[in-house]
Amino acid sequence: MNGRKKHLSVLGGFAALLLLLTAGCTSVGTGKEVSGNYAETGFLPATPGNYDSLDTAIFVSKDVEAKTVRFYNTEVGRFYTLNYDGATTYADKYAQALSLEQVKPGALVDISFMRGRRRLNSLQLNGQGFSYTGVENLSLTEGVRRITLMGEEYTLDPNALILTADGPGEAMDLNPVDVLSISGMGHTVYALAVERGHGYLRLSNDEHFIGGFVGIGENRVYQITQDMLLAVPEGVFDVTVSHKGSSGTERVNFERGKELTLDAGKWVSAPKYGGILFITVPLDTQIFIDGEAVDHSKEVSLSYGIHRMIAKADGYASVTRYIRVAEPLAKLNVTLTEGGSTSSNTASANEATPTPSPSPTPTETPSASENSVSGNSSSENSASGNSGSDNGDSGAGDPLSGEGSVNVVSPGEFRVYIDAPEGVEVYKDGSYIGITPLSFKKAEGSCVITLRKEGCQTRSYTIVMDGEEKDVNYSFSELMPIN
Repeated sequence: MNGRKKHLSVLGGFAALLLLLTAGCTSVGTGKEVSGNYAETGFLPATPGNYDSLDTAIFVSKDVEAKTVRFYNTEVGRFYTLNYDGATTYADKYAQALSLEQVKPGALVDISFMRGRRRLNSLQLNGQGFSYTGVENLSLTEGVRRITLMGEEYTLDPNALILTADGPGEAMDLNPVDVLSISGMGHTVYALAVERGHGYLRLSNDEHFIGGFVGIGENRVYQITQDMLLAVPEGVFDVTVSHKGSSGTERVNFERGKELTLDAGKWVSAPKYGGILFITVPLDTQIFIDGEAVDHSKEVSLSYGIHRMIAKADGYASVTRYIRVAEPLAKLNVTLTEGGSTSSNTASANEATPTPSPSPTPTETPSASENSVSGNSSSENSASGNSGSDNGDSGAGDPLSGEGSVNVVSPGEFRVYIDAPEGVEVYKDGSYIGITPLSFKKAEGSCVITLRKEGCQTRSYTIVMDGEEKDVNYSFSELMPIN
C-alpha cells in the first residue's frame, strides 16, 4: 500500500465489523444454528438458497468481469473473496430487492455463502448498524478514537477498515477535504470509505496575492503563501483569489489526484471598494477586519475580495468569519452567543448579501467541523488550518538545486524528519517547505504533508504529532510515475 511509513506507526489500520468466519453450521459470532437448506451430509449443491455459513461483513469491492465480491473480516484482520452468479440475491435492510451496483464500498452487510465453494448465496444491508454518507471535514487524531457524528459520540474500532480511492489503506491516507461514508454498529465505527477524494491547486503569477486569501467553494478559505500547493476537494467549485483590492473568481473542475494550475495574474487590477453595514448583537460588539479594529457604527468600506472578521464582546463567545465583499453595498448580521469560551467556529467566505436581503448563514470551515475527532482542536488564528510554512527554521534547501535541507536545530527543539523518498518537494498544510530529506519543527497536532515530483503522482498524508519530547521520522513510499 502506497504511503505506509517505515518508522512510525500512525493509527494502524482502522476496521470494520465482521464476525469470525467459521465452518459448519454456526452463525458467526452469534452461536445460533444456520437456518435454510443445510444438510447434515455436509454436501450442498450450488443452487439458489443453499448455504452453510453466515457473516456480518464490510463490503469492500466487486469485480464484474470475474464475478467476485471482496469482503473484510476485522476479527481475524483478513480479506476474503466470494463468487456470485445469477442465483445470488441482494436486498436492502428492509429485505427489499436491490442490485449489486447499489451496494457501496464500506457498507455493513449480512451475507450467507457456501464456504467450500466460496459461493455467495445472499447479501443484505445490515439493519442493525448505522451508515452516514457525505461526511465532510473529518479529522483523525492519533491515540484518540472518538468521533462526534450528528451530535453523538462514537468509538473507532481498533481494526476499522479504511477504504481510499486506491483501495484499503491507512488513516494517514485520508485528507481533511475528503468526503467520507462511515458505517458501524451501536456506537462503534467499523469502516471509513472515501466517496469523493481530492485534487491539488497551484497558483501561478500570484506575487500580488501573497498574504491574501483563496476561497474554494462556499466553505473553505486559505491564506496564500509563496509556491503553495493546496489539497482541494474533488468536484466543481468556484475559486476566488483576492488581496489588496484585486479579486477574481473562476469555476474549476478538480479531478481526483490531479494538479491544476490557475493563473492569478489576470486578476490584478485597480482596487474596488464596497460598503458593509454591520448589525451586531450585542450592540457593543467589537469588529476586527484583517486584524484591525473598525468603527461599525457606520458603513465600513472594504476592498473587494475575502476578508477575515473577528467579533468580540465581554461575556460572549468570540466569532470568526471570512466574508466576501462583492457588492457596492451589503449588510451583515453578527450575533454573539452569551457565555462560553472564544469560538473557533469560522464561517466560510460567504458573500455579504446586498441590501436589503437577509444576512448570510455562516457555514463552518474545515477547521471547525462538528465531524471531528475529540481532542483535535484548531487555532482560531489559523486561516482554515493553513498555519503557513516553517521556512524560518526548516532549513529547506534551494528548490532549484535539488539538494536536501540543512537542518538547523535549536537546543531543546524537537523535529519531524521526512527521510524518503528523496528529492521530492514537500508541502506542509499547502505551504512549500523544501526538498527531501528535510525536517521541520515538531508541534503537537495534525498536519497534511504533500509530496510532489515532476512526472509523478502527487500524494498527501495526514500525520499526527504527539507531545512527547523526541524527534519523529517518516519514510513514505516512492511516488508513482504518471501513466
